[in-house]
Amino acid sequence: MRPSSFSKLATGFLRLARDREKRLPSRLAENTIHDLLAQKEVLLESASLLGTPQYFFDETSLSSSVDRFHHAFSKHLQHLRLFYAVKSNSFPGIAKHIIEKGHGLDVSSGHELSMALNLGCERIIFSGPGKTNEELGLAARNHERVTLLLDSGGELERLAGLLGEIGGANGPVKVGFRTRGLHHGIWEKKFGVPLEELASLFQNALSTPGIEPEGIQFHTSWNMGPDAQIKMIKMVGSFIRERLPAELWQKLRFLDIGGGYWPECGEWLNAQNTLKGKLIQFFHPEHEFELKHYHRPSKPIDHFAREISAALKQEGSPLSDLEIWMEPGRWISTPSMHILLKVIDKKDKDVVITDGGINLLGWERPLSEFIPILNLTRPSLKERPLRIFGSLCTPLDIWGSSIFGEGASPGDILLVPNQGAYTYSLRQSFIKPIARVIHYNGSSLQEAESETSHSASGQW
Repeated sequence: MRPSSFSKLATGFLRLARDREKRLPSRLAENTIHDLLAQKEVLLESASLLGTPQYFFDETSLSSSVDRFHHAFSKHLQHLRLFYAVKSNSFPGIAKHIIEKGHGLDVSSGHELSMALNLGCERIIFSGPGKTNEELGLAARNHERVTLLLDSGGELERLAGLLGEIGGANGPVKVGFRTRGLHHGIWEKKFGVPLEELASLFQNALSTPGIEPEGIQFHTSWNMGPDAQIKMIKMVGSFIRERLPAELWQKLRFLDIGGGYWPECGEWLNAQNTLKGKLIQFFHPEHEFELKHYHRPSKPIDHFAREISAALKQEGSPLSDLEIWMEPGRWISTPSMHILLKVIDKKDKDVVITDGGINLLGWERPLSEFIPILNLTRPSLKERPLRIFGSLCTPLDIWGSSIFGEGASPGDILLVPNQGAYTYSLRQSFIKPIARVIHYNGSSLQEAESETSHSASGQW
């Protein structure tokens, strides 16, 4: 590539980066820290009485999130059902609370399905690709409580064969079909079936004894706004009107529009994780970035609710007449769990070691996201440079490069906030044990799960 061509490419890339990611508003960061400090005393009490490291499960925050989400959509949609996406945080206490509020669970494995059944959940949807025969059989035996969202024609065939082997399930197995979404790249075809195959799949399901097709599901991910969901609603609505025979769409009971709602705080990034930062790292791997943070904003949940409901109404019958199912996960679980750590060593004036490693996250999240670490012992709204490492014997075990506090010393309690989504579910006993879970119900603290040296597992 000629230098002039490369220069134009680089300029275009940097312009795209500037338009996509903005500096994290200081007021947003300050408000977040201020809200977290409102819980300072109970967090310090939990660390003192029950030890660190720990997952701090805040049931009051979970309750507020569930109620806000449901209220936002129920104002616009008369026939709404929520199914919490268990994969986002599989801590049983979260699922139990969701059930007690009268909502359902969205599971993606036999293990999660077994947990949902054991918790007494009466409304369960089982989604995801590659269901085993054992998983399909478990769902079929519990057909009164489970709706199977089939991911392929192959799953339908295997389910039909299983029902033949076990002599039916003493009642019809309710199913829906996941249609392929707007994904691109290597996983474009992993999930669901093309829209043009839905009619034949529905016809096959209707003609299969013991199977009752009732709905259509789609899912879009990482939704900072409702545009992708609205596009899918229009695609499905158009397909039903134009391609699905009336005798088939009259059988429809629900449209499941999935989850993927991004929390209202948006996505927080370090400078090196922006598009511009990645380009700089490509040419200068040893570049030292300044302590700057960036932000990809997301729309408020009320905006999602207003726009999605308007799109459904605009499509008209039959789409607007169906029950609307949703599978919120990240939006609900993110603020429901924090991680508490203790500083156990100070290696230099700007380097500390904590008693918990990123095995509690299950992946190197701090290397791709900005997480504001708060020193609860000596808090401050001012951010200061500080390398905060975990205690794992690996260089990638880093919590962050700054602290909101008056420095940090051995014995200080640090808060890693809003880690309820895709951390607990991914936790692992890599080198160090998995931390205990402390349950806070708004008035008392109690150990809900003890420290364990192995990942949660078991037969289902």
